[in-house]
Amino acid sequence: MRDIRDASQLNGLWAAMPTPWTVDDRIDENAVRTNVERYAAAGVDGVYTTDSDGEFYALELAEFTQLIQLFSKAMIDTALGIQVGVTWTNTRGIIDRMKVCLDHGISAMHICFPYWMPMRRDEMKAFWETLAEEVPEARWIHYNSMRGHLVLNGGDYRWLKQTYPEQFIGTKLCTSNLVDLTDCMRGTEDVAHFVTDFVVVPAMAMGAKGCYSFWVNTLPQWMLEMINLAQAGEWQRALQMQKRFLDWENEVVAPVAAQGYLHGIIGKARGELMPFLDDNGRTRSPYTPVPERLKQAMREGFEKAWPEYAGETAALSQVK
Repeated sequence: MRDIRDASQLNGLWAAMPTPWTVDDRIDENAVRTNVERYAAAGVDGVYTTDSDGEFYALELAEFTQLIQLFSKAMIDTALGIQVGVTWTNTRGIIDRMKVCLDHGISAMHICFPYWMPMRRDEMKAFWETLAEEVPEARWIHYNSMRGHLVLNGGDYRWLKQTYPEQFIGTKLCTSNLVDLTDCMRGTEDVAHFVTDFVVVPAMAMGAKGCYSFWVNTLPQWMLEMINLAQAGEWQRALQMQKRFLDWENEVVAPVAAQGYLHGIIGKARGELMPFLDDNGRTRSPYTPVPERLKQAMREGFEKAWPEYAGETAALSQVK
């Protein structure tokens, strides 16, 4: 595995690995190993876990430690980059998770602010200072989500890079607003700014380095092609692919998400559309999987939107 310690090592397509659960609500160790092997065979640039798609909020520290041990062991013989999300409800919990990562040879960590109560800006600055003092070896990818309440802007990132030039190496920008994206990237060209699947092509045209992706768990080769086109500057073809993905999301996925199936829950339903990952679709309580009637609607919509893959979807449905 490739340990990530500076922004120059961050680019391309990174997969958001879901956390697989057994029927008795344990981490599925075999599935973790299998899925890392499949990511390596697909040729993605890196893999991360325990953000929203990894159901980080469902893992107490002991299980988080178990998962990171499994994940790092599975990754060690690959050439894939590795990152881990360490978000929690308080600073101590985040530091505990950061130390687990460092103990397993993982330096790059996705950090969203504690998500229950908003922080003031002075508290935000003290938060970063505490992380730098207690885990100076860690490298930060700020997970800039509204779920952390305090959403950072370009000025914040310029301050963060000036104050912590070694630790702060990247972002995960969750907005699809191009004005906000431009502001976040402006003046921090030495930071590896990443976006999500919804806006990756226009964002890369403006300077983003790549994508932290959920769609790679459904169509890895398709997603790699879109990223490769953007990296090569073949914007017309890349934008055509981006539009196709957005049409699919608006027409088929958005109505399901509107019923409250969000983040890693809808992510698992997307993943079930194709036989790429080893995952049974189970989620951890209180959050429940997308119900079968909605999954069926997604399968039917997928066959219409992506007819070249319909045969694989049909075969998968028969197995299930």
